[in-house]
Formats: sequence, structure tokens, C-alpha cells
Amino acid sequence: MKYEKLGLFARFKRLIPNNIKQEGKYFLLDLLKIKYSRSNAPMEVLKWLPKNNPITFLDIGASIGSFSACICGEYKIKRGILVEPVSRLIPVLEKAFPDKETFRVINAAVSNAVSEADFYYNEDADFVSSLLRIDNRGEAFASFNFQDPVLTKTQTLTLDHIAGEEKLLNIDLIKIDVQGAEHLVLQGGINTLKITKLVFTEFSYRQLYENSSTFFDLYKFFYENNFILAHIRSGYASQNGELLQGDALFVNKSLVDPIQSHAD
Repeated sequence: MKYEKLGLFARFKRLIPNNIKQEGKYFLLDLLKIKYSRSNAPMEVLKWLPKNNPITFLDIGASIGSFSACICGEYKIKRGILVEPVSRLIPVLEKAFPDKETFRVINAAVSNAVSEADFYYNEDADFVSSLLRIDNRGEAFASFNFQDPVLTKTQTLTLDHIAGEEKLLNIDLIKIDVQGAEHLVLQGGINTLKITKLVFTEFSYRQLYENSSTFFDLYKFFYENNFILAHIRSGYASQNGELLQGDALFVNKSLVDPIQSHAD
């Protein structure tokens, strides 16, 4: 009888429209005074970045624009720069962000030099394409059975070059998702980081790509450039339960008051 009741409840739940279920969830979160984002923007970013004024952001490794869309759902946008090396995704981004007065979509990889570089493209999995070759034979990605990447070429730009070309005087948020090449992005953006409040970056705890950076490399770099680590969230874990990746939020102490933000 108990299981029959559970089955009836499940069937009843399926009859409820998704938007009604979603609003019910928000109502409950409001009732419990639990903070949330309707656009699924990272809560740690919302905590540290007030909504007082329109913001400027850079999305490095924009893919199909999911992160940018979340940010646009929470903030008024002054300028949004989306950079993506996979050419077939550029029309997708341009369609999703058609306002050329506000948004700029750039087909390039961000690295430590303005040049051309090898790019390892995975046709069956855009999200692991990188300036660095993936270690797809190890246990880390065993469950995915990735095909060997195709070696291509891509234009590379630096953060400092992009910020200069776009005449950016201050940046509220930079998001980085570049599959192990985070150190290359940072090396080419020393001056840009000085005018940036927050950096939200994916990282790996150990090398998953050839010559890739790890969280410990990034932490050292940010610490030496006047940023503090404000938050870490868990990401991808291997089949054996080893935590391999995550996302971290670093905050520029010169531009954001950590004490005040923590108090809020």
C-alpha cells in the first residue's frame, strides 16, 4: 500500500506544469529565507558583486553562452565580451547575444600571446577542446570514452589585448573555462587583472591535460596578484570518486572590500 501511494504521488507530480513546480520551489526558498538565483547564476558571484550598477564582464571559453546568459539574468549589462575558440559555436553566441552595442563575440582562444597556436578540437565533446592535449587514456575520463582530438590551429589573444581593444577601464567579472590553460590566460592578463573585481574560474586538482595548470598554480598566481580565494565549489569527479575539478572565485582586495562583502 505504501508503494502504491508513492506511485500515485509521482503520477500526480508529473501532472503539475514545470513552471508551477519551479514557482513553488522559489516560494519555499523565500519562506525559509534561503538565497537563490532564478537564472542559476553562481550564488558566490551574487554575494560579492552588487547589482547597484550595470556591469562589464568577460566570458573566456564561452561555449554556447550559458554562463553569460545566467549573468544577464541577474545584472544589467554595460559591456559583455564573449570569447570562444570553437568556430561552429560563434553563430550560436551571436544569435543568443545579438545586441552588438552591448556584446562582442570573439572567435579566438585566450592565451599568453597574440599569435596562432595548436588547438586540440574534440568534435564529439566541444567542452574538452583545448590549447592543450587532453589525457583521454587515463582513468580520469574513462567513463566518457573520448575520441582522440583533432589537431587544428586557432588565433590566440591575450586578456590585456582584448581589454585594450575594447577600451575597458574596469571589469566587474571574468569567467574562465579553458580546460587546463588557465595559467596561460592569467599570464597574458596581468594588467587586466588589476582592473578586475572578481574572477570565477574552473580548475583541476591535478593535471588532466598535457602541461596544464592545477588549482595550486592558480592559487599562487592570484595570491601574488592581490586576490583572495573567496569560494570553492565541487565539480567533476572520476568513476572511483576522486574529485578532479571544481570552480573557484577569486576577489581583488584592491577593488572589493572583503570584510564588507562578507558582512552582507
